[in-house]
Amino acid sequence: MDRFDINLSSGDYLKRRVILLTLYLAIVAMTVLIGIDLMKLNEMKESKAAFDARIGRVMNEQRELQEEIGKMGRRVSDDAVKAMQNEIQLINQLLRQKSFSWTAFLSDLEERVPAKLSVARIQPDFNTGQVILGGSAPSLKEVTELIGRLQESPFEEAFLMQQEESEREGKKEVNFSIRFKYNARRGGI
Repeated sequence: MDRFDINLSSGDYLKRRVILLTLYLAIVAMTVLIGIDLMKLNEMKESKAAFDARIGRVMNEQRELQEEIGKMGRRVSDDAVKAMQNEIQLINQLLRQKSFSWTAFLSDLEERVPAKLSVARIQPDFNTGQVILGGSAPSLKEVTELIGRLQESPFEEAFLMQQEESEREGKKEVNFSIRFKYNARRGGI
């Protein structure tokens, strides 16, 4: 036997029910999301108030310290702070220069300089660890050999900055400038 189904409700009625149910669910979801947003807004207001209170306390402490310093006969200004920072940087630079071991540096360099090459200038930068080396060689071959040797520890990042051929006392020579880094971690600047 075949089954006989009868639906006495109209299709429009069912569609309206589904649409109303969807709208009710959307309203509930929107209400929940608005509630969450309001809670977060309240939290942000509280944290802003706490932050403002902390800033106020710090400003009061700064003012009190300024007053105490003023009572001592001094007034700390931004210029005085900058001057102090400059002095600290100068002292740090002097300490770096003092801790630099010229003996170790020149020994390391001497091991790497080819025999026919002469060094005329050594210019270290104690802040960056960079060194500029200038001199002359009978040919570019010796300069290239030196650059290759300066790629070994504690030297690194060696490159030729300048070269020019010249003639002195009837002999050709190559004048050069090389920049490299003398690594502080391995006994450098």
